[in-house]
Formats: sequence, structure tokens, C-alpha cells
Amino acid sequence: MKIKSQHCRLAMSEAVTLWNQLFGTQLPLYSTQPDTTLCEPLLCLPPFRRSTLLWCDVSPNKLRYVRILGYLLLYAPNRAVRHEVALCIHSRKNESDLTDVGRFFECYVIIPFKKYKGRTPKPSEHPSRPSFEAVKNQVKVDISEAPKDHRDAKHKALIRDNWRCAVTGFLDINAPTDITAQFEQPLPGIYTECAHIIPEATFFGVNPKSEENTKLDFSATILAVLQRFHYDISKFNGEKVYSLTNVLSLEKNVHDRFDRLELYFEATSQKNHYEVKYYGPIPPLFQQFVTFSTRDPEHLPVPSPELLALHATCCKVANLSGAAEYIDRVYRDADEMDVLAPDGASGDVLSYLLSSLSNDTVGVQG
Repeated sequence: MKIKSQHCRLAMSEAVTLWNQLFGTQLPLYSTQPDTTLCEPLLCLPPFRRSTLLWCDVSPNKLRYVRILGYLLLYAPNRAVRHEVALCIHSRKNESDLTDVGRFFECYVIIPFKKYKGRTPKPSEHPSRPSFEAVKNQVKVDISEAPKDHRDAKHKALIRDNWRCAVTGFLDINAPTDITAQFEQPLPGIYTECAHIIPEATFFGVNPKSEENTKLDFSATILAVLQRFHYDISKFNGEKVYSLTNVLSLEKNVHDRFDRLELYFEATSQKNHYEVKYYGPIPPLFQQFVTFSTRDPEHLPVPSPELLALHATCCKVANLSGAAEYIDRVYRDADEMDVLAPDGASGDVLSYLLSSLSNDTVGVQG
């Protein structure tokens, strides 16, 4: 990681200091990539620290929650996010309560960005910051329902992206002839979809504005977290979730990996130039680097670098902490399990799903 300014240096120093306080181990301040061995809290913790955190039973859930906190500190998209996570951690009276904070961020940062979500989690209060509830209550008032038709956003995104998937570079099957004529050799035709960085489902089901509407509470909590992370949520509230700064054109399978937090865009030193990175098997026909551009920045702006950085953070934290695999496994097991196992083997699924309600979140494709 290149430290280009005193601002970045202070931010990284803050994360390293807190990491050392939490996990009782040293983390190198400057390196090309954070050492993943040092990023494993359980392996790094000395015996006295393990005892303090009540990890004598080596609970997989506790390990995952504290990993989430550690990786959020390491891979925060900016200093504001790192600072907020640090404040949440410091506000805990007992270190054994850190897992509450990790679980909160899993529920309201990782799960909302991950495609495989089934039920709206049960409303819960922020585990460490009382003032957070005031922010969430105001968001409940300000949040607006999003229309479920995003055809206009998809069309404008295709125009901006020259009717091509941002990752594969292939042309949309419905590209007009004046676009296809630009290429000496025809490119493969594909079906593209309108991918959202901040998920559009966040703004579905938020009416009526009542205490009984658990979807409103869930969405308001997500947005309140983003607001505490210093994101201007008014820029993608309601129908603004279809703003071109929040969408990009992706081939169907690429879109699926993007939404599953298996693919992200890593910013480079060049403006709007990104390296495409992914978790899992190496996908075919992916471009390693992409550049977002537009002929009309005012009416057809490129995807927001800040939002892409947030999505990248969610990908890294979800996969490195084990949250992505765990969430997929829990819902996959729930789908395949007709009845709960009599030997208690399904307890993990039951405990996770009991924190949810039966109203499914809504999503649209295309």
C-alpha cells in the first residue's frame, strides 16, 4: 500500500494502533498487502487475550464477528469509515462484547450488499452508540420508496457505457446498428443487466411509515450506518437509487458475481481506472482493467468511486472474515432442509433464521 499523504498515514496508523490494542499482536504499518496471517485474530491472540475475549470454546461465530471488525479496520474505504468502526469498538465497556459490534456490521453492512438474502432481519439497536438510534429515526422520516421500474436507468447506463458490459467489453444484444458498425469484427452479443452498487431493494417496502414495518426499520438502519460512515444518503434515496453514479452495465453472470460480493473494482492511481478483482474460480473473458468514461459528465455521470470503494470493502470483509461463505451456507441449508435435524445438527441454521422474519426482501432483474 503506498502512503501518499499524511492524511492516509494517520488513518493507517490509527487502524494499526487499534488492531494492536485489540489483538495483542503487531501489524506492519507499511506493506504491499496486509499480511493475511497476521489478520487472523484467533491465531494471533496470545493466551491471555483469548481468555479475556471468552474464546476458550473457540466459537466460530465469535471468531467471524471479530474478524469482521479487524478487516473493516484494515480495508476501510476511507478514514471516516475506519474512524466510525474504531469509535464503535472503543465504546464497548467489555472486550467480550466486541462480538455484538461485529454481528451488527455483518447484519447491516455485509448482508444488505450480498445477493443471497432471504428474509428481513429482526430490528435491533446499535450495540454501542446510543446516538445512532436518533440518526436512524430521522432516516425513517426521510427515506423514500423507490419505483420498481429501472428501465430508464438501464437505458441511460448502456448509452454511457457504449452498450457494452463494463467487465467483459462485449456488446449488448440490443445495441443499435450505429454502435455495432463501429467495430471491424462483430463482438459477441450478450444480455446486460443494470447493476446497482447501493442495492435498490434497500428502498423497497419502506411504506407505510409505521413501527410495525420491519422492512422500514431494516432499511433505515442500513442507511443510518452509511450516514455515520459519512456517505450522503440523500444522493441515492428513493428514485435516486437509479442515479447513474450508482449503476453500471454488466453481463448477467458478471452481475451475479458482483451482487454476491465475489467481484469488485479496485481503484488505481488513474482516475476512474480500476482493476477487476474477484473471489473464487478465475472467470473467463474478464478484462483485468477497466476505465469508466462518459461523453456527458453532467447527464451521464460515471459510477461513483466512493460507492465502488464501499462495495470493494464489503467484498473483502465478507470473504476474508468468512461471513460470505457462512451466509451462503446458512440460506442454502435452509432451502434444502425440509425439517430440522433431530440430532441438533441444524441448530446453526435455526439460530440464524430465528433472527429473521418471514417477509422476503424484494429485488428486480434486468
